[in-house]
Amino acid sequence: MQRALLDQGAGHKGTRGSHEKWLCPCGKHQAIVPNHTIVSPGVIRDIIKKLDCLPEGWLQ
Repeated sequence: MQRALLDQGAGHKGTRGSHEKWLCPCGKHQAIVPNHTIVSPGVIRDIIKKLDCLPEGWLQ
């Protein structure tokens, strides 16, 4: 997930425990991304929804 965010120009804002805050390239949207080996589909959907300025299919 982190590699896909970097490829889209998103920036890592900070880390707190096992979660990272990411900002979209426009700087208006942010999402908390868990730094776990397994992330549930619901969390993935939430991240995609929160970073809605990224192009459709960016996580494919």
